[in-house]
Amino acid sequence: MAIIHRPTLHFAVLACLALACLALACLALACSAGAPALAREGGIRIVYAVPKDAAHEPLYRSLRDKRVLERIRDRLVGLRLPRVLTLTVKGCDGEVDASYEASDTTLTICYEYLAYIQDLGRSIPPAGVAEGLTPANYIVGPFLEVVLHELAHAIFDLKKVPILGREEDAADQVAAYTLLRLGKDEARRVIASVAVMYASEAKEAPPELKDFANEHSLPAQRFYNLMCIAYGSDRKTFGDFVEKGYLPAERAKLCEEEYRQVKYAFDRLVMPHLTEAGTPSR
Repeated sequence: MAIIHRPTLHFAVLACLALACLALACLALACSAGAPALAREGGIRIVYAVPKDAAHEPLYRSLRDKRVLERIRDRLVGLRLPRVLTLTVKGCDGEVDASYEASDTTLTICYEYLAYIQDLGRSIPPAGVAEGLTPANYIVGPFLEVVLHELAHAIFDLKKVPILGREEDAADQVAAYTLLRLGKDEARRVIASVAVMYASEAKEAPPELKDFANEHSLPAQRFYNLMCIAYGSDRKTFGDFVEKGYLPAERAKLCEEEYRQVKYAFDRLVMPHLTEAGTPSR
């Protein structure tokens, strides 16, 4: 994985990460219906791990100085946690990854993953260019999606949310549903950037049989699932996904119902845990 060292792009990326963290307010504010903005600082611990790879030092310093993790924590309003949740960025021995670990309730974003999405901004695929994506807003989508995806895992675990089906698919649905609440213009850009990333990953290499055993859906499946929930949520804003052939018409017929299923599950199983008010846990 090539790591970018060009300063102009680097600082633009970190600015975007800060803006993406501000957008995390939608996870609670868009669902809280006027609930008081109470940051549960006592329930969330922040760790900026010193990188193992010296090439990640600029990322480490910028993330820490811009207080990116603190911005995420401060946007988790109204969320009362039974255990301390640790938010950390750290080196992952070359693994391009992000994860939630239930054993120690830690949400980790690897420096390698941040370097990977930083690399995405160097060469936007033609489909992204056609969507009007810039290096800045192309990067925001994957960053925001992965944070919301792993946060969904944390909520499933800490709040004992029942899941029917694969947890990774459920986390994808929670992340996509939340992104769609950003507002039409912003949601369009973010959904497009995540979709372009999935499409690019799907073209990298044909899947092998063992790839179907992975707990995650294949990139092509994640691409179509994202296209479908977006189209099902708003046929006007995302109607060209079908017109341009991104989403097959046969799948599109089912997407409004698929979106309603996700919304119903989110409202019944997830939203109650995002609207809790009261005094912070002690």
